[in-house]
Amino acid sequence: MKVSQSNSSPIQNSQATESKKTEKSAQTSKSSSTQSTGKYESVPSNGSTRAEISSKAKEFAKAKSVADAAPDVREDRVADLKKRINSGQYKIDADAIADRMFEEHSRLG
Repeated sequence: MKVSQSNSSPIQNSQATESKKTEKSAQTSKSSSTQSTGKYESVPSNGSTRAEISSKAKEFAKAKSVADAAPDVREDRVADLKKRINSGQYKIDADAIADRMFEEHSRLG
């Protein structure tokens, strides 16, 4: 076995090895990022990666923003119900409630 003495320290050798691994990983990443994956495509642009969002994802994002903007409580409806309850005009239909409960139970089970 031949033993040779190197001018570089073990730390420098480790750093060089790690640098080579990083370069190889970057090259692999670069080549895979240019491949098309159906509707979605990742293309390097000036050293960075650009991702395109599908039209369906854009529709979902728009629907989510509309839903987020809607109030959680419909103040006008609550005020109307309070007024009807206080005046005695709000009547509960027990049969309708029982029917809805039965329908919901049947649908789940």
